[in-house]
Amino acid sequence: MQKNHFPFILAAILAFGFIAGRILGLILAAIGLLIAYFLSLRVHPRMRHGSCNGTGEHRGAVFTWVHRKCPGCQGGRIVRWGAGRWGAEHIRTEASRGREARAAAREANRWR
Repeated sequence: MQKNHFPFILAAILAFGFIAGRILGLILAAIGLLIAYFLSLRVHPRMRHGSCNGTGEHRGAVFTWVHRKCPGCQGGRIVRWGAGRWGAEHIRTEASRGREARAAAREANRWR
C-alpha cells in the first residue's frame, strides 16, 4: 500500500461502516481504526525519513556520488509522531532524546 492511498482507504472503511450500520457502524469503524492505529504504533514505531528515504545519506549537489549523514534523521529511521507520544516507554524516551538533540543542534547552529 502506498502512503498516498491511505486517506482513501480510511474514508472507504468509514463509509462502509456508515452504510452497513449508519451512525453506530460509523462509530464502531472509527473505534476499530483507532485500535489498529495504536497497535501499529507498538509494533512498528519507526518510519523512513522523507528526505533521504531511509538511507541516512544526504547526496552532494555537484558530486552526486558523495554523501554525508542526513541532518534530518541522523541515520535513516525516525520515530513516528504517534509512537513518540503514545508508544512504548523506550520509544517515547528515544523520541524525547531526539527532539532535545535536534533543538540543541538548531540552537548551536543559530547565527548570533
